[in-house]
Formats: sequence, C-alpha cells, structure tokens
Amino acid sequence: MRDGTSAAADAALGELLDRIAGDPALEMEWVDLLSQLEYVGCRKIVKSVGFERISLEVLRHVAEEASHAFLLKSVAERGGRAGRSWRDGRFCEAGWRYFQGLDRGVSALSEDAALHYPGVAWAVERRVLEVYPEYAARTRNEDVRKALKRILAQEERHGAQFERSLFPPGYRERVIALEADLWGRFLAEARGLL
Repeated sequence: MRDGTSAAADAALGELLDRIAGDPALEMEWVDLLSQLEYVGCRKIVKSVGFERISLEVLRHVAEEASHAFLLKSVAERGGRAGRSWRDGRFCEAGWRYFQGLDRGVSALSEDAALHYPGVAWAVERRVLEVYPEYAARTRNEDVRKALKRILAQEERHGAQFERSLFPPGYRERVIALEADLWGRFLAEARGLL
C-alpha cells in the first residue's frame, strides 16, 4: 500500500486485475483503455507545455508516452480490437472521467500554470508504477507482459524525474489526496462495468 492509497483500494485493484487477466476479451478492453490513457497523457504534455518551455526532456516524455499508447493499442488490435475507436471501449468513459478530473483538479490547486504538467505527470506516474507491475504479474498474455515490461522501464525513469520536481509546501499531499479519491471512483466504476 502506497501513501494515499487505502488497503481497500489495493484490494479492489487486485480483484479488478484478477478478473481482467482471467478473461481474454475483457483483458483487451483493459489494454485498449491503458492505450487511451497513455495517449491522453501524451496529449496533456503537448497541450500544457508552451513551446517556449519545450526541452529535450519534455520531447522525450512526449515521444515515450506516444510509444506506450502505440504499444498497447497494437496489442489490443492484435487481440481483436482492430479499427475500433477508443470511444467504443467498455472502460472509455470511466478513463476519461479519471484523467479529466485529475487534470482539472491538479490545475485548480495552483494558479501557477508551470505546476500543472509536472503535478499531473507526477500523480499519473505514481499510479502507473503501482498498477502496471501488479497487472504484469497477473496477465497470462505474453504480448501484454512484454509491452508492460518495456513501458515500465521508461515509466520508472519518468517517476524519478517528477519525484525530483520542486513543488510548493503541501502540494504533493493535496495531489495525492485528489488522485487517490479519483482513483477510488474509477475502480468502483470499472468494477461495475465487468
């Protein structure tokens, strides 16, 4: 259990991932959602970092998030989701609500727009570093496991990068609380969609 995550949320995640990993069709719905969320993360970076603040590190993050979306979408398409819009995914709306709530909530925590991208990215990377290893340990799909292994190598670097971000006092705790609440809602909604 990480700070900001309850034992109940950890158990709910484990139950959800066990159900997903045990049903190949449902698993492709989940992989498609992860692809969607990786794309949304890429889009968030592009939309929130002004061209005057673009660095090589930011461009690398954009490229890697786009590659994560590509890897996962490729697995989903090979698994029977070819040519399908993310809008048609079982978990699509729940995923959008989670990410939009996080983006809007983190943005509302500070008037300093320079904090929005690192604040959201830090929260997302923390969640990814919890969910992806748990999922990789449960999936029976070798393509999924390979994609997650490749993605995790980069996400660990991203997590460390944003962990070093200089946030104002109390900011991290507020981001953690906000994200944990949204994550709990997402888990409840996703479990209801099984």
